[in-house]
Parts: sequence; C-alpha cells; structure tokens
Amino acid sequence: MKTIGQLKGLVLIIVIAGICILAGMVIGSSLSIPDKLSAQSQAPIIPTESEPFYQPAVSSVSINQPGSTNSHSPFVVVAQKVKPAVVNISAKSVVEEQYPDFFYFDDEIWRRFFGLTPNKPSEPRRRLTESLGSGFFISPDGYILTNNHVIRGADDIIVRLSNTKEFKAEVVGADTETDLALLKIDTDENMPYLELGDSDSILVGDWAIAVGNPFPQLGLDRTVTVGVVSALGRSGLMFGSDNPVYQNYIQTDASINRGNSGGPLVNIYGQVIGINSAIVSTSGGNIGIGFAIPINLAKKVADELKESGVISRGWLGILPGNIDNNMAEALDLSSPEGVLVESVEPDSPAQEGGLKVGDVIIEFNDKKVTNAQQFRFLVADAGPGAKISLKVIRDGRTKTLDFKLGDRSEFLEIASSSKKEKSETKWLGLSVSTFNRQLAEKLGIDFEPSVIIENIEPGSPADDAGLSVRDLIIEIDRKPVKTKGDFLKIADKLKDREKPILFLIKRGKNTLFKAVKPE
Repeated sequence: MKTIGQLKGLVLIIVIAGICILAGMVIGSSLSIPDKLSAQSQAPIIPTESEPFYQPAVSSVSINQPGSTNSHSPFVVVAQKVKPAVVNISAKSVVEEQYPDFFYFDDEIWRRFFGLTPNKPSEPRRRLTESLGSGFFISPDGYILTNNHVIRGADDIIVRLSNTKEFKAEVVGADTETDLALLKIDTDENMPYLELGDSDSILVGDWAIAVGNPFPQLGLDRTVTVGVVSALGRSGLMFGSDNPVYQNYIQTDASINRGNSGGPLVNIYGQVIGINSAIVSTSGGNIGIGFAIPINLAKKVADELKESGVISRGWLGILPGNIDNNMAEALDLSSPEGVLVESVEPDSPAQEGGLKVGDVIIEFNDKKVTNAQQFRFLVADAGPGAKISLKVIRDGRTKTLDFKLGDRSEFLEIASSSKKEKSETKWLGLSVSTFNRQLAEKLGIDFEPSVIIENIEPGSPADDAGLSVRDLIIEIDRKPVKTKGDFLKIADKLKDREKPILFLIKRGKNTLFKAVKPE
C-alpha cells in the first residue's frame, strides 16, 4: 500500500508540471521576441563619423543569406563607382632603328684584293611602337592623370573610355622627376571622374583597391584587384632607366601588372589614394609588391601642370646623404637623424650660403630633417626664390645658415646643355682628362705632364689608329699637350683637317707615334 501511494504522488507531480509548461508556451506565443535576439542576420556595425573611423560609401551593403539582394561584398559598390572613370591609354610613337646590314663592307682588304668598291650602310628603318597603360579622369571636363612613362615620347595618344568611345588626347604637361603626366581630351560631354582622397591619412593595413588594364594585349580592361596598404614612404627604388628623383611610394599587395601603370589605387570609399606605377617582379608578373605614387604628391604636380605646363622646384645644389648608426657614431652624433652634405655644386645657393662638404643638416626652417628623401621634398616644395634657414652641425658645433633657393629646372637645363657640349667636344672619338700626380700614383705609373685617355668610341678614328684607354697623349701635331685645355685648343684648330694627325703617346714605359686619320 505504501508503494501504491508513492506512485500516485509521483503521477500527480508530473501532471501538474506538464500543465505549467503548456501554460508557459501559450503565454509566450502571445509575446514578440526582441530584435537583438532574432536569428535573422544583421548588417555589420559600422562606426559613425563621430567615431575614429568614418563610414564608407558602401555601408548600405549588408551581408545576408546567399541569393538575397544584399549578398555582395562591400567592394562591389567601389568597383561600380570607379570603373567608368578609368581609361585605357594607347601611346604610339615612331622610332628609327639601324638594322645590321650583312652586305655592307668598307674594308681595305676588300678594296685591295678583290677590287670591290665600298658601299654605304642602309638607311635607318622606321618602326611603330605602342605603349599601353591606364589613366583616370580627375574632372568632368576631360583631364586625365597617368604616368609619364606611359606616354613618354609618344607622337599619338588615344584614350578609350569604358563605353568604348575613343578620343585623341593632348599632353598638358609631364614631370619625369615624379613620373606623372596630365592629359586632356576635347569633349563637350561631362566625363565620369574620381574623387581625390588624402594619402597622408592612410595607414598600413587599410584597404587598397587597384583598377586598371593589366596585360592590355589580352583585352583585360578595368580589372579590379583588392589588397591592403603594405607600407608607406618607400623611396630609393631603382626601376631600370626610369628612376624618379622624388619617391614616396605607397606599397600594396593589391595585384598590379604591366598595363596597370597610371591607373588609380583607391580606398574603401572609392577615393583615389595613389597612382599605380611600378612592381617588383622576378617574372614580369605580380608577386604582391606594387607601388603607387601618393595622390597628395600627384595633386600638386597636376595643379601646376594644369596652370603652367611645367613644374618649378627649389634648388639648393647639394647631394644629401642618409646617416646610419655607424655614420652617426663616426661623426660623433647623438642620433642618425639629419643628412650629410656629400657634395656642393659650384656657384650654387649652397656654396653662396656657406654650406660645406661634411656638414650635417639637422633642421630646415625649424623643421627636423630625418633623411635625404624628406630633405629633397622640403627644398623642392619651398620653391625657387624662397629664403630658407638651415641648422647644421660642423666640427661638433651647431650653427644656422641662410640661403635663397634657385630654380631646379634652370639648373637641369644648364646641366643638360653642359653635358651636350661635353659630348660634342669629343674629337676623333677621344675623351681625355688632365693627368696629375695623384692619378699617376693611383695607377702606379710615372708622372709626366700630359692628358690621359678616359674613353674611346668604338670604330672612331682614334680606335682605328690603335690608341687605347690609359694612354698618355704627350704631343699632337708636334705640339705639347700638358692639360685638357691644350688638347681642346689643338682639337679646335685641327677639327677640319683631312690628312692624318701625328700623336705622340706614352704607354707604360714606352713612347710611340700614332697617325690618326680623321673621318
């Protein structure tokens, strides 16, 4: 009986519990579940403009279930915004090439033994070359930013839009020292253009989206690749024959290939932060190391090119060198900051202001100098005619010097003319310099007042006569040659002579005569 009573009590408890659970379910069904506890997917939380990070233009794109209208990545809106403003650039030019002429002969053996009359080599052949790259509109009236190396030397530039329309473009201006160029197409239509961002505000790790025309021969127009900002302030990079003086590259792992040059690198807002310009590659293709010119630098260049077609920069006239820890210790400096003056141009603002080789520049107009590249930008941005002050360390003491900057473009023009004149002073294919005791000691040969041959052009009269590099020229046409000035004076007097000219040279311990027949 006791057992039966216990069972009845247990059954009663179970029945009462079941009634309570059923009542709870009925009551709960009449209440709404809070949104925060809902199992439906939510749009990602994006900080507002009052918070440290700004809300990107793609904030309306949410991550929902596959197949829904908002199931795409946040880069879709960026691509749709940027692609119409990116253009394909075809820069065509005609070059002359001298191909080997296997039937050309002008040799004494052929004349003497075979009686053949020397002929002339064939004329240079003209060949059409084409450079393909990218660019993008920066204003609705048809201005386009691209790289200088994309359009350099072009006779004809064709721009193809995203709607396949083509326009002939004119070069407004180009700057080899930053590798930038500004183009313009003539159109009455409003062109889609990109908003220029602020490259000074980006950080390593920020999104970076590249748009351009990689491998254009394959028709891969307006390819979009995504990565991050890998590094900032890259400088001192060598790109073969194209080495811009002013380098402050953004490094990115967004895929950049040949043909991407001149295209935009944008942030998550679709704003341009850089111009894709170069890659590091072992195969010619992308390995995740690409470089873009910061848009803040490009803005300055574009504005000046638009206004005047040329770039004016300040010029001091020194070669600044970076200081590492070992150099700092050798110079008794407390830190490796500043730049070392490695050379001073004659008659430059630096020389006139009293700057000397070995000085360490630590401040520019009260701003700390950290490295050579930063110093170059400070001088350039100050502009021609600017009055500046430099704080330098000389022999352990600090002093302040004042300067008035020159115009870099004028200096480059003079240097180019001087280089051209120097090349034109080559006579009979010879390049010489005054021989001195220091050079004699370095080469381990006896000193004798003369000039030393530094270079001989292959196939020149001097080369044909058997003269060699390091020969000392003691006499020309029986006249003594003790300096390069003597050499140039004699060359000027004999430049029109047709008969052979007698040279007395010293080679090692021996002296010998050579007869050089002008061309």
